[in-house]
Amino acid sequence: MSSEVVAVLRLAPLALGWPSVYRFVRREVGEIVEVFERTVEPIVDQSVDGTRRRREISRILLSTSVKVCLAMSGYAQVVGLAFQADRAILGSSFTRVYDDLFDNFRSPSLDDRLTVLFDGGSFHPQSDAEAVLLGLYRAIEVALRREESDPVYTALRRMHQFQIQSRQQRGRAVSGEELRRITRGKGGLGTTALFGLLRPALSRDDQRLLLELGDVLQVLDDYHDVALDRAEGIVTEVTLGTVTLVQTSRRIARLHREFRRRYPRGRRERLFGMLFMMLARALLHRLADGRRQRLGHAGQERPEAGPDPDDRRPHRLLLWPAGNIHPEPGRSREDHTN
Repeated sequence: MSSEVVAVLRLAPLALGWPSVYRFVRREVGEIVEVFERTVEPIVDQSVDGTRRRREISRILLSTSVKVCLAMSGYAQVVGLAFQADRAILGSSFTRVYDDLFDNFRSPSLDDRLTVLFDGGSFHPQSDAEAVLLGLYRAIEVALRREESDPVYTALRRMHQFQIQSRQQRGRAVSGEELRRITRGKGGLGTTALFGLLRPALSRDDQRLLLELGDVLQVLDDYHDVALDRAEGIVTEVTLGTVTLVQTSRRIARLHREFRRRYPRGRRERLFGMLFMMLARALLHRLADGRRQRLGHAGQERPEAGPDPDDRRPHRLLLWPAGNIHPEPGRSREDHTN
């Protein structure tokens, strides 16, 4: 454990990027809220019945968008691109709904129906969450106006296959080698598709860096979710113990060097300030998880409840858990359309 603390502290100079993160909270979150209200909220309103349900889903998507936009704006600064908030918000909201459909909704045909959608076919929603996902996907298509052969769509289709394979992580024995492959595929390709929304094209080097960045982000996210994953019987590299914070810290340091070499004039402080913040939080979760394991009640912790749906203060949106979309009890898509 002490080696992991030391490994994290060695990256402490990356905390010099925290003022840039603070500027994001103070100056840019307000614009993100405005763009969200213009782009995503109308889709939620058209797709979901009930004021309370719409408010709940909108809060989850807005909180997720603020967190993801921090990372995407940092990436835009590194590579010298203008940050396009509308694309980032549509993409991050889509990702939240997509992940929650896999994790929380029971639809045996979902995997195949989404495969058809991502291959350019039709999609018929069977829940309000699926209706939101379809609306977001069509809005992204309009915003991009790209060919289906674009690397973003290719990454999305490949990521979907890894997402399907990730079902093996729930309640089943899975090897460390298989977990490594799924984690890299799901996290790396998901980030490639999402961050690629900001770029007209992705070279092989760009795709390689995004794949590595997304892989690291997925591992950090698994550290943050370790208690809940244990409670729900989800196996990750963190719960299995096949990844360490020493390895993760080294990968972040290597990423920093590679981004510096590829984009020597890029501003790296926000992106890597955020990564160090996530790494420090991962260390806290790691320490807490070790304590729970020693005391013999691992996995009993639950995430803290999110803020009130109407609370859109920037620091709350960034720092509080976004939460997850779950099926509305007793309701189906047929209830919404009849």
